Amino acid sequence: MSELHKAVYREQRTIMKYDEGRVMLYPNETVIENYQPEKQEGAENAPAPFKAYQYEGEENDGGYIRECPDITNLHDVANAIMRTKYELSEELALQRHYQTSPEEYAEKWKEYCTFADAAADKARQWLGIKG
Repeated sequence: MSELHKAVYREQRTIMKYDEGRVMLYPNETVIENYQPEKQEGAENAPAPFKAYQYEGEENDGGYIRECPDITNLHDVANAIMRTKYELSEELALQRHYQTSPEEYAEKWKEYCTFADAAADKARQWLGIKG
């Protein structure tokens, strides 16, 4: 995975079509109450604090670009979120290792399952699907 960048916004970001077959998504959100922007050079005062949404991702705007054939499909969106942490080869290797050595890979498997459940929940939320 690439270097991560942080960006702060006044509104929440979720997912949007980037180009044919790919989306820009923002799964790593931190809500900051009373965010205080820095005073801009030449300005008399710093801007007033506000509720901010910070995102961390590979792109300069805090997002990720991932493959997603259908932005309205729960499984495609959840898979795009999964790919922000696990490449397909990593996911398959983890599954194989867990099947052959469950005790040795129990912690990594639990972490993977927790992330997969969170990805599915986030995809449902973004698509407005009741859980």
